[in-house]
Amino acid sequence: MPQTFRIHFFRLRRALRQNNPGDQRVSLDQNWCRLSLSLSLSLSLSLQRQSLCFNHRAICLTDNQVLVTIGCVAGIISFIVFIVFVLMVCRSWKKRRKRKSEWDESNYILESKSAPISRNPSPRPVKRKSCPDVSPDVRGIVVRSLTIDKVPEFSLPPERIQPRGGYEGIPSPTNQHTAHSFVGHVQPDLYKYSHCSDEDSLCLAPSEYGRLWFSVLYDVAVEQIHVTLVKVRELPGRGRDNSYRDPFVKIFLLPEERSCRVSKVRRKTLSPVYNETFTFQVSPDNLKNRVLRFSVYDVDKRRVRHSMGHILVPLQDIDLTKGDVMYRDLEPNSQVHSVMGEINIGLCYMPSIEKIKVVIIKARNLRQIEIDQNRHVFVRLQMLHGHKVCKTKNTMHQKASTEPTFNESFSFSMSGRIVDTCSFEISLITSTKTPFSHDEIYGKTVIGSFMFARGDELLHWQEMMNQPRSSVVKWHQLSVATHH
Repeated sequence: MPQTFRIHFFRLRRALRQNNPGDQRVSLDQNWCRLSLSLSLSLSLSLQRQSLCFNHRAICLTDNQVLVTIGCVAGIISFIVFIVFVLMVCRSWKKRRKRKSEWDESNYILESKSAPISRNPSPRPVKRKSCPDVSPDVRGIVVRSLTIDKVPEFSLPPERIQPRGGYEGIPSPTNQHTAHSFVGHVQPDLYKYSHCSDEDSLCLAPSEYGRLWFSVLYDVAVEQIHVTLVKVRELPGRGRDNSYRDPFVKIFLLPEERSCRVSKVRRKTLSPVYNETFTFQVSPDNLKNRVLRFSVYDVDKRRVRHSMGHILVPLQDIDLTKGDVMYRDLEPNSQVHSVMGEINIGLCYMPSIEKIKVVIIKARNLRQIEIDQNRHVFVRLQMLHGHKVCKTKNTMHQKASTEPTFNESFSFSMSGRIVDTCSFEISLITSTKTPFSHDEIYGKTVIGSFMFARGDELLHWQEMMNQPRSSVVKWHQLSVATHH
């Protein structure tokens, strides 16, 4: 296009130089038109090229901006995700550290069941020839209770929960020098509970599961019983290498098993010393029906507790006015029997007809029952939906004995009810044939789901649900019925 413009320009110039005015005017007009046309075409083409170039640059610039924007957004999102991840990791680390520190400093124990695990071998404890002295301020903690005028009287039964052959008949060091003057005579002091001392522990027979020292003192003025946990000795070591344990003690005042007192955890020892005092609120009328239970546990590195042994101490068997320190040998869980006795019960769940069959077989070890010709025993079985009694059934009356046999079965319909919302309260009742007599609940047990039962009673219910159409039979401990 610039070449055409140049040609028309020269033609116009040549026409201006010619002499013929008419031809010159015609040629000038023609050349001028051609020049104008070529000039306009040149300008239009150049403008079109410039617009195309500008559009191309705009398009290129827009693509670059999009890429830059996408990159910036992706970078910002990645940075935010990274910051959130770092914060979560820091928070988790702080929680673990906080839990670890709380575990090292606190004394609460989480209840669960698990088999013991092996631990790193640690140096064996140096076997001491004697136990540490009991703190002199263990006895007489409540001074007011030492000056009471009267304490409820108790009738001691002929049987005791735990044999004391290992510590009865041990002479005290203060009486050894006068023993020769009492030959042929009975010394009552030799057959009492002895105070804990280093010399006494040397004379005691070794214990298989351990030995626990404690004292009990009752304050009539405020109706409180003060239980002092002194120490535990001769606990078996953990594992084959008999490594140290982390023991603690739980104290129950039966039959109320849900409220208990827990001691501190003593680290890396087989002979922990506690010297801790715990208080229970008990009225004088209920003292003879209460039983102290000491349960010793070991805590492993996973915070799982392992049962090491128990002892049962009926309050009517001990003197509550002196607060003397006593000791008992620990027994494994399988050998700890209820003071009130046990009852044998069978359960069978039949889901096809929506019924539960309960079999009352027999009872045993009813040590505190009064046996005479006019006294009878029977079992009252109540089905509860929630806390509401739905049905009540009784067995036949049997003569009072320490091991009555019933062998009676009862069926309960579960139609329209959720099975886990139901429970069974089984009570052993004594009655007499005298005109003014009334039925008395000797002991009871509750079998049901986790909402109503614990321990063996809950386990019995779960086994019944897991084995439909099969009879599951278990022994259950009777507890004292609380009167409201």
